Amino acid sequence: MSRRRGAGEGDVHKRPDGRWEARLDVGYGPDGRRRRKSVYGSTKTEALDKLRRERGRLDHGLPPTDGRMTMERFLQWWVAKVLPGTVAPGSLDTYRCHVELYLVPGLGRIRLAELAPAHVTELMRRMESGELSRRGRPLSAQTQSQARKVLSKALRRAEQEGLVQRNAAALADAPRVQRREGRSLSGEDARRLVEMLKQHRLGGAFGLQLSLGLRRGELLGLRWCDVDLESPATVRVRAQLQRRPGAGLQLAELKTRQSRRDLALPSPMVAELRAWRAIQAAERLALGDAWQDRLGLVFTTPIGTPVDPDNYRHALSAVTEAAGLGHWTTHELRHSAGSILFAEGVPLKLISEMLGHASERITADVYVHTEQAQRGQVAEAMAAALWSESEAPEVPVGGQPGGQPGAGGAASGL
Repeated sequence: MSRRRGAGEGDVHKRPDGRWEARLDVGYGPDGRRRRKSVYGSTKTEALDKLRRERGRLDHGLPPTDGRMTMERFLQWWVAKVLPGTVAPGSLDTYRCHVELYLVPGLGRIRLAELAPAHVTELMRRMESGELSRRGRPLSAQTQSQARKVLSKALRRAEQEGLVQRNAAALADAPRVQRREGRSLSGEDARRLVEMLKQHRLGGAFGLQLSLGLRRGELLGLRWCDVDLESPATVRVRAQLQRRPGAGLQLAELKTRQSRRDLALPSPMVAELRAWRAIQAAERLALGDAWQDRLGLVFTTPIGTPVDPDNYRHALSAVTEAAGLGHWTTHELRHSAGSILFAEGVPLKLISEMLGHASERITADVYVHTEQAQRGQVAEAMAAALWSESEAPEVPVGGQPGGQPGAGGAASGL
């Protein structure tokens, strides 16, 4: 009497050619007929392993590996079934936007198994030309690069599922992203701004961001329970304010472990925050039940709602313009915090920890900018090391060392 098949085995038998075939019901086709999927192996075990993988795909909402799955169907499955719970809510929203705005319109009709690096390159070209932009405007290299990274992440899952043999996005050439050169306030300009902040309702928020280098979301998501104004006065960075599609402004977890940090407060900011807490308490008392803060946020609007990040950005720009400094962004305020401390001789490691960076290299490469006076110190130090005072060549105005007029002369032939 033959043994009954085990769970998940389906119909398995040995073919005349010596290979093992396992078949599995995969539902009904558009014509109403039952469809079956066959997989093959040189041994019964191999065939059953392939069969179980196919059953797993079906259980997760994926069609069988028949080569007919489109990029649109795969990407929608990836966003709906794979990503939730594996990435932060904000990252999930970002991935979903790139899939809906660029990847599905640009690649949706292509079969997953047939996707090639050339298709990804063409996607980048269409984004650059503005063809995939809602307003018809060319999309930046940064946006192209982000879309390619999202696609590459999705295709890594396709590789794990055995749906593709290679990651076409990883093999395609990446768009060249020109890194914008950052800028920072000089010490003098920063002091001028601090004086101007005393006249603004959110002056304490701007001052705190400048003195601690907080990210905008970290600053606006700061709660009173994370602020200790007694000695030693500290701020614990534990959350960030984010805008979620369909849900508005909400507190969210920080993205990395390094972002969770405890920072010492400069003594002037302690006095500033105490004064602000009194103002906020008076506003709460005046409104009574109409006060809307349910999170205990440090910085709120006059009715207790969270400060909108865009409104905060516009307010900062207005303050810097009024101070005669021109337009400055909240991220440049963060840059300035690192550069000012570096100019004051604070070790790079401490600056990196304050900014919540994963490494000192990020701090040095992106956030710390030296002023012209500091560059002059470098030149002076080298002059002192290589030349004595008597040996330093004299350079007359408009000429070369030694009084030569510039062009011509024996030296010009070198």
